[in-house]
Amino acid sequence: MASQTTPTAPVININAGDKEIACDGGGGALGHPLVYLPFANKSQVVCYYCGKRFEKRPSKA
Repeated sequence: MASQTTPTAPVININAGDKEIACDGGGGALGHPLVYLPFANKSQVVCYYCGKRFEKRPSKA
Protein backbone atom coordinates (compact mmCIF):
# COMPACT_ATOMS: atom_id res chain seq x y z
CA MET A 1 0.00 0.00 0.00
CA ALA A 2 1.45 3.38 -1.00
CA SER A 3 1.75 6.00 1.71
CA GLN A 4 0.24 9.41 1.19
CA THR A 5 2.20 12.52 2.04
CA THR A 6 0.64 15.77 3.10
CA PRO A 7 2.12 18.83 1.42
CA THR A 8 3.82 21.12 3.90
CA ALA A 9 2.01 24.34 4.66
CA PRO A 10 3.80 27.57 3.80
CA VAL A 11 5.83 29.43 6.43
CA ILE A 12 5.06 33.14 6.65
CA ASN A 13 7.64 35.40 8.29
CA ILE A 14 6.30 38.34 10.27
CA ASN A 15 7.77 41.18 12.32
CA ALA A 16 9.31 40.25 15.67
CA GLY A 17 7.18 42.86 17.48
CA ASP A 18 3.79 41.46 16.38
CA LYS A 19 1.70 40.05 19.23
CA GLU A 20 -0.88 38.18 17.12
CA ILE A 21 -1.66 37.30 13.53
CA ALA A 22 -4.94 37.00 11.64
CA CYS A 23 -5.43 34.12 9.21
CA ASP A 24 -8.29 33.50 6.79
CA GLY A 25 -6.61 30.74 4.81
CA GLY A 26 -6.23 32.83 1.71
CA GLY A 27 -9.69 34.32 1.49
CA GLY A 28 -12.47 33.68 -0.94
CA ALA A 29 -13.95 30.25 -1.51
CA LEU A 30 -10.65 28.56 -0.64
CA GLY A 31 -10.34 30.23 2.74
CA HIS A 32 -11.74 29.63 6.21
CA PRO A 33 -13.26 31.83 8.94
CA LEU A 34 -10.95 34.63 10.10
CA VAL A 35 -9.10 33.61 13.26
CA TYR A 36 -6.65 35.53 15.42
CA LEU A 37 -3.65 33.56 16.65
CA PRO A 38 -1.78 35.08 19.63
CA PHE A 39 1.95 34.54 19.94
CA ALA A 40 2.14 34.97 23.75
CA ASN A 41 5.75 33.90 24.48
CA LYS A 42 6.13 31.77 21.34
CA SER A 43 8.16 32.56 18.24
CA GLN A 44 5.74 30.72 15.93
CA VAL A 45 2.07 29.79 15.71
CA VAL A 46 0.22 27.39 13.42
CA CYS A 47 -3.29 28.01 12.11
CA TYR A 48 -5.55 25.22 13.30
CA TYR A 49 -7.71 25.47 10.16
CA CYS A 50 -5.21 25.49 7.30
CA GLY A 51 -1.86 24.65 8.86
CA LYS A 52 -0.05 27.82 7.80
CA ARG A 53 2.89 28.50 10.08
CA PHE A 54 3.68 32.07 11.09
CA GLU A 55 7.19 32.73 12.41
CA LYS A 56 8.58 35.91 13.92
CA ARG A 57 11.66 37.28 12.17
CA PRO A 58 14.67 37.77 14.44
CA SER A 59 15.17 41.37 15.59
CA LYS A 60 17.92 43.26 13.82
CA ALA A 61 20.46 44.67 16.25
